[in-house]
Amino acid sequence: MSKTFTTLAFAGLGVLLTAGHVAAQQPPSDDHVRALVAQAMNQSGQGPATQSLTPVGPTVNLSEQQAVERAAQYNLTLASERITPLTWDFSMAATRAAYAPNLTSSVGNVSRTQLSTNALQGGLRTTSEQQSWSGGVQQRLWRGGGNYNVNWTNSRDETSSSNSTCNPCFSSGLQAQFTQPLLQNRAIDDTRATIRSNEINQRIALTNLSGSEVSILAQVRHAYWELVFARQALEAAHVSLELADKLVQDNQARVEIGTMAPIDIVQAQAEQATRRQQVVTAEATLRNNELALKRLIVSGTDDDLWNATIVPVDRPEVAEHPLDLEAAVRTALSQRTDLAVTRLNLESADVTLRGIQNQTMPALNLIGQFDLTGRGGVGRPLQDPFTGELQAPPTTGYLDALRNVGTFEAPTWNVRLQFNYPLGTSAAKANLARQRLIRQQTEATLKTTELQIATEVTGAALAVRNSFEAMRASEQSRVLSEQRLSAVQSKFEVGMSTNYEVVQAQRDLNEARNSELRQQLNYQRALVDFQRVQITR
Repeated sequence: MSKTFTTLAFAGLGVLLTAGHVAAQQPPSDDHVRALVAQAMNQSGQGPATQSLTPVGPTVNLSEQQAVERAAQYNLTLASERITPLTWDFSMAATRAAYAPNLTSSVGNVSRTQLSTNALQGGLRTTSEQQSWSGGVQQRLWRGGGNYNVNWTNSRDETSSSNSTCNPCFSSGLQAQFTQPLLQNRAIDDTRATIRSNEINQRIALTNLSGSEVSILAQVRHAYWELVFARQALEAAHVSLELADKLVQDNQARVEIGTMAPIDIVQAQAEQATRRQQVVTAEATLRNNELALKRLIVSGTDDDLWNATIVPVDRPEVAEHPLDLEAAVRTALSQRTDLAVTRLNLESADVTLRGIQNQTMPALNLIGQFDLTGRGGVGRPLQDPFTGELQAPPTTGYLDALRNVGTFEAPTWNVRLQFNYPLGTSAAKANLARQRLIRQQTEATLKTTELQIATEVTGAALAVRNSFEAMRASEQSRVLSEQRLSAVQSKFEVGMSTNYEVVQAQRDLNEARNSELRQQLNYQRALVDFQRVQITR
């Protein structure tokens, strides 16, 4: 078991146990932890020594496009990040609730007993009882920043006081008020600024999600080609081992017929052991690369693909891809997510700046109020001051009070202006100056990001060209190494070269093959990165 994997395995176990402790949840069972670690070890080819390196499970042929589609659907990191933009929906809904109409109502009863302190209170001891009920609606308005409230009030009063003109008395009223800001809070206020900032933040989250998708899918493509390289490197290691085995067998035959000293076979056997070690290392690399790809394209350890063997069916492209650098830079300047986020941050800074500018303006509000009042009740008999006769009192009821409201018999109009302005340097003015500097800083960041993007795209294009040239050079090197090995072996068979020269030629060919495979991988990675840098960093 490799030291690196052992460290990772125990680190992963520690993270699982720590996360369970922090969350105050039931920790996973030991059997479950052992099963996860064992699956990871088996998938990486680091199982017990008695276990075969061939994994148990079906074989799945997988193309690069299929791997990308699986990652887009099942990748756990993307599944988590796709939730972030949805959270802003609820944040905005909670803030927009400030503009929802609010219904109000109340019902009450007041009973009061008073001891008289003068003759005008209608008796030595008076009692009164009032029942009231009311309802209304109030709402803040998005356009203009105004607000209104409408209330309907009703009451029934009954008293023992002899000074009351009616008993019981009914009253009803309708009050409406509208407040319209004329300067401060008219175009924007704190609530509207928060909503607009949340909308921008949601767009930023969606943009970051797009960048994460492109980045993760690029990682998938990298992992896929790493797996292709690992399989081809394993095949090359087996070919090198076969050449080393053949050399040992040939040398043994020469020793048996007496044309070679027994000491000369040791060098070939040492090279054979080295090749066998390279095969073991290539097998371990293959398992690790397969595990890295699975981590990106499975939905969990219960995914069928987790226990399967992935066989990549695509092969590296060796043809040169023509690149249009100017078109790529234009695409990046219009589609790069980090540049889009910077522009959105500039837009958010503008919203904040408008909100702070609003706070520096004087508050001038136009307030309009309209009241309607209606009364009714059972009147008390009144004595005529001239004749001394009792006059029949007017008798009305609650419906008469409502009728007074409906016929506008007692309206009241009230219109006023309310002004407020702080003297001296306010905190809002200091915040405004600071926010203007922040906006200037964001503008500078935008220009820096544009230059950085052009540099990254240009560098990625150069990397594609350089990796293609290196791939061509490595291909020629491998062809020449094959020719050299063939020539050395031919000379060796007729006694014109030494065993050392054959071993060295085999070693050079092995290195040339691995270098060619690595350069092919680098070319594929460069192509993937060239596409990625046009969308995200």
